[in-house]
Amino acid sequence: MYRGSYCSPLLKSVKTVEMTLDDLNEVLEIEQCSFPTPWSKELFLKELHSESSKIFLAKSNFLGKQRVLGYISIWFVNEEVHILNLACHPNFRRSGVAKSLIEYSLSFSFQIGARRVFLDVRETNHAALSLYKKYGFKPIGIRKGYYSDTQEDAIVMVLEMESKSLFKNFFTSCPVADKGRH
Repeated sequence: MYRGSYCSPLLKSVKTVEMTLDDLNEVLEIEQCSFPTPWSKELFLKELHSESSKIFLAKSNFLGKQRVLGYISIWFVNEEVHILNLACHPNFRRSGVAKSLIEYSLSFSFQIGARRVFLDVRETNHAALSLYKKYGFKPIGIRKGYYSDTQEDAIVMVLEMESKSLFKNFFTSCPVADKGRH
C-alpha cells in the first residue's frame, strides 16, 4: 500500500476521522502487519456498528488518495473508556501518528464525560508502555497469560482524567459532533 518511508509534509496533513466501511480494507492491512493474532474482519465490523465503540483513523493524502496511516478502537462504558486496539502502518510508526490518535481519543472521551481510561498492553511492548506513560497512564495490574498467541502477560493501565487539569485545558480541540452516540 505504501512504499518508501514517510515524509514530513504527509504527516503535517494528517486528519483524524471516524472510520467508515470504506476504510475497512486499509485498516485490516495495518492490523495484519501489526499483530501476531490480528482482529478479524467480523470483529472490526462489530465494533464499527456498535453504539458503545468508536474507531478513529489518522488519514492523509498519499499519492493522490486519502490513506489510513493508523487507527484506534475504543469502548465507552459509563464514565470509563477502554482502548482496545491501536496500530500504525509500519512506514509511519514513531512519526507522531499514534500520538495524534491517542490525543484525539482522550479529548473526545473527556468531552463526552469519561473520567477514566483503561488499556491492556503486552509486557514486552516497551514502545507502547513508554508512550502511554507519557500521557499519565499508570500500571494497576497484570493479566497472566492474557495473550493466547504467546501466553504473554498484559499490563493493565489506567489514566484518571478528572484529576488532571491538563485535560481541562489541553483536550478541547476535538469537535464532538455526535455527543449522543457513545
